[in-house]
Amino acid sequence: MLNRKKVFLIPILLAFSQATLFAQPKATQLATVYLYQGKVFGLFSIKYRVYANGKLLCKLGRNSHCRLSLPTGLTTFTTKPPLLALGHQPAVTLTLEEGKAYSLQGDATFELVPPNSPFVLTEVVPNAAKLEQISLSKVEPSLLTPTN
Repeated sequence: MLNRKKVFLIPILLAFSQATLFAQPKATQLATVYLYQGKVFGLFSIKYRVYANGKLLCKLGRNSHCRLSLPTGLTTFTTKPPLLALGHQPAVTLTLEEGKAYSLQGDATFELVPPNSPFVLTEVVPNAAKLEQISLSKVEPSLLTPTN
């Protein structure tokens, strides 16, 4: 009686182990993030580096945008100017959800003490006028690599 049970269980265990061995890994869940800097007036036009959780995403210059697919979850976006920055650089934290799109607009500000030019990111709700403005802006390439 015991041998019959063993003979019956062996094919089931083999089938289960084969299914587990060849199971496909779960696909990474992604959200779409649009980063945008509008037309900035002034003498200088610098490209700000934009990071997500410490990873460089892209460099945004005057009147430019970048479209990215990022993993879901809690994500902190920070920025840095290309030159030395004194003082605190502001950050924005979002919980990215699968299949959703997020729009972040960057605006350069100037602070006299300490000498600083932070690039402040704010989440915006895209409307027709904003989407048209973004579509007419220069496309900046993503700097994310598969190993980032």
